[in-house]
Amino acid sequence: MFTVALQIALGIALPVWVIRRDLRQLRPERLSRAWPDASVWSAVVAFGPLSLVVHFARTRRSLLGFGLGIGWAAIALLAGALVAELGALGK
Repeated sequence: MFTVALQIALGIALPVWVIRRDLRQLRPERLSRAWPDASVWSAVVAFGPLSLVVHFARTRRSLLGFGLGIGWAAIALLAGALVAELGALGK
């Protein structure tokens, strides 16, 4: 049960951290295309790491942005899988 709760928390906290970190570094032009704060939370809670793909594609409007989103989403999904695997080993 703890493992599942940790996976859910990580699936929300990691994407929010990545998006907020990225927002601090964006130029005003790209920042104007970013989600408002409430929408960030809604997207992350509803879609988890997949929201990273949309965020980076939306703010960059390029294949590089889409690739960055895929990369960060993969890292977030792998982190969740690692937590699940460690939880299974602990049983």
